Amino acid sequence: MQNSEQVQAIAQHFGSIETPTPEIQAEIERLSRQPFLELERVKLCHCWMYELFISRMTGLLVGDSRSGKTVTSKAFAARCNKLHQGKGKRSQPVVYIQVPKGCGSRDFFIKILKAIGHRATKGTITDLRERTLDTLEMFQVEMLIIDEANHLKLETFSDVRHIYDHDELNIAVLLVGTTTRLRAVVKRDEQVENRFLECYELDKLEDKEFKEAVQIWERDVLRLPEASNLAKGENLKILKKVTHRLIGRLDMILRKAAIRSLLKGYKQVNQEVLKEIAKSVR
Repeated sequence: MQNSEQVQAIAQHFGSIETPTPEIQAEIERLSRQPFLELERVKLCHCWMYELFISRMTGLLVGDSRSGKTVTSKAFAARCNKLHQGKGKRSQPVVYIQVPKGCGSRDFFIKILKAIGHRATKGTITDLRERTLDTLEMFQVEMLIIDEANHLKLETFSDVRHIYDHDELNIAVLLVGTTTRLRAVVKRDEQVENRFLECYELDKLEDKEFKEAVQIWERDVLRLPEASNLAKGENLKILKKVTHRLIGRLDMILRKAAIRSLLKGYKQVNQEVLKEIAKSVR
């Protein structure tokens, strides 16, 4: 009871939290959604992924954390699957999954089944394995993308190999993860390493690419009422330093700066707000 009274006293001392207007709330909700943008580097990566897709081959997509691997992979799956919508047949050409840490065979199969929309996710590992293989064939899956693949247990890679080697399926398999971790995991198993020979790396943005990306984000993602001039002067210097020229960090920081600026009543990304966020980011 005493704790409850203390909480009430603190709340009364600080007063109520001011809620944003419906217009600002709608803008915040829009800015909270992860964007899919056709950047040149994304297009190049998608071309490489499409080669794997049509040739039914394997590959590794690697890069630093927050280099844009996940968004690039999700966007590719969305693009391919959109082409098959409304054709009157059960088809999902690309299945994207993101696996948890220490992912064993059971979790691996359940992730695939749920991604395809299968509700029957109970049973023995043998049951789940057979159900997964049948479902992949039934939905005419042509490519499986496994994000955070470095989280797979060593023994789970035998199931990955089995899916790729399955003659009736004939699907491409793409492993996605951070450069050092995924490569280290793949090297632990010679059979896996020999199947996943080709590697595509998403590097940090070059200075020109970075400036262009900032301009695209301000124009196409933030879309605030007034210009923020993020690709100029001090703003650009702050962004280069805090993002390490990684596209994922740029996206996160700019959207956060836009939301906080709106909540403070600004119509553009305020430089002081940007500095605040830069100081709080590791």
